[in-house]
Amino acid sequence: MQKYDYQRKRRTALPEYISVISANKCAKIKIDDIEVIEQEGRKVHIITAAKDFSFYGGLDTLAMSLAERAFYRPIKRLIINLDHVSDISKYSVNFQSGQSVALGKNALLSTRRAYKRYLLRYPPYTIWEPMELSGAAVSEPNIEEEKSLANGNQAVKNEENLPS
Repeated sequence: MQKYDYQRKRRTALPEYISVISANKCAKIKIDDIEVIEQEGRKVHIITAAKDFSFYGGLDTLAMSLAERAFYRPIKRLIINLDHVSDISKYSVNFQSGQSVALGKNALLSTRRAYKRYLLRYPPYTIWEPMELSGAAVSEPNIEEEKSLANGNQAVKNEENLPS
């Protein structure tokens, strides 16, 4: 009988929490609750829907622990969680908690592309195409008109086939 390696499972499993240690606070933050991680100078801010956490550190070490999840890094000092994005408007990324992050044009375009790829991974999805409607109201088709049009088209075809 083969032994099960519990240590291997622990090494390969994705982490569920990030620990934050600062001068006056120690916390364990669930990774799925994180909306935005931003760096301001040497200080890193982790923003969740309920609370904000700040500590001194680097964003690169956090980015490694967030790999293989729905996080995207549009610029060097910002990481967003695509799971919490509600929509991307013309100038900002809006989150389900009501927070928003403003981005530059190029970063916003790349974020929009990444968000589209993210959404396509989770079917069912719908691609909306704008419909052009003529007239003010849309009516249901009249069956009698369709039959008369079909009979009229057959009569026109028969007249074209007749020798002159």
